[in-house]
Amino acid sequence: MPEEPGREYHHHHREYGFIPAGALIGLGIGLLLNYAATGILVGLGAGFLATAFVPHPETEAGKSSLARIRFGLLFVGIFLILIGIGLVYTPPISWSYIIAIFLILVGILVLVQGYLQH
Repeated sequence: MPEEPGREYHHHHREYGFIPAGALIGLGIGLLLNYAATGILVGLGAGFLATAFVPHPETEAGKSSLARIRFGLLFVGIFLILIGIGLVYTPPISWSYIIAIFLILVGILVLVQGYLQH
């Protein structure tokens, strides 16, 4: 039985609902604890982590569990959680170093992925 038009779009993008849901839940918890920015970053990171681990049934069928993990989303989720926690526990002076190191690592990751895929 064929699906109605537009239905495949909703199936394809359903797993991305974790990202705004995580941001809103994190914002609400952050507001309760007087750390709104930290809450939204941690919640957003958790949404990215959840999205990284949710398998897409049509395009990822037959893949191993490790191959189903979307490492880009996983990396972004972990980074957002660490930044959110770091806003509370690290002195502001160290942020310029943390961001610089992160950008260097992202650049190296892009280069490695570009050379490994070709």
